[in-house]
Amino acid sequence: MLKRAREIVKHWKWYHICGGIATMSVLQVSTLWVLSKSYHWFFAAEEEKQRRFLERYGRPTEAQRQEAYSWMAPDYDQGVGLLESGVADKFRQEVFQGASGEVLEVAVGTGRCFSVLDAAEVTKYVGVDVNEAMLTEVRKKLPERPFKAEVVRASGERLPFEDGSFDTVIGSLCLCALENPAKGLEEMVRVCKPQGKVLLLETGVAYLTVARWGQRHLGLVPNPTHEWEFGYRDDLDILELLEACSGLVVDQVRARGMGNWYLIWARSE
Repeated sequence: MLKRAREIVKHWKWYHICGGIATMSVLQVSTLWVLSKSYHWFFAAEEEKQRRFLERYGRPTEAQRQEAYSWMAPDYDQGVGLLESGVADKFRQEVFQGASGEVLEVAVGTGRCFSVLDAAEVTKYVGVDVNEAMLTEVRKKLPERPFKAEVVRASGERLPFEDGSFDTVIGSLCLCALENPAKGLEEMVRVCKPQGKVLLLETGVAYLTVARWGQRHLGLVPNPTHEWEFGYRDDLDILELLEACSGLVVDQVRARGMGNWYLIWARSE
């Protein structure tokens, strides 16, 4: 077979070879042109659809976002359990296994960090959330904890604790769920003891500059319906929030997934 192929090529004229290359090049260019046009047409249509949605409805108010959380709360664990088993749960394990001492969790939700904290060196746990429906679900899990645990209804932007109250402060998809993420992060740092741990798992705009550009210019974020349906925003600039927070020392940031998941190890000054 190989010998026969060599004989065929040997008798080809140079113009046959050039013609074949030219034909293939034209086909490739045509294919790429069609794909490019289709790609830009699709995202242009999506961007226009999102623009119209935002013009008509705007972004949800805090009360409307809390309505979304209240609606999801009773079936939240069942609904997101399968989705998070291969992504968020692994990221939580990676970040929050380092929690120790007296731990505060902001925006606790239904308590999906307990599986990690149960195996960590936690002596006391306090969870905070502003949504009563979420707290109703997490209270059901408190008796199973191997440490003293309680939850408090309070805003993440106005934590009802003294300065330097906790050894570790954690947040799992916390900042993206707060009305004022910057204020929430400042509060987390305030109630953390000097040199105490601030551990975060967050989602936001992509880590890489080129990916951020693509997200913005192709209209991928913000997704206008996302915040209405699920309560949390998808367009936070996590790195910008970290840099702007006084009193926070960031030791390490790891990007995961498509670059829009952030695993953060930090501490209070």
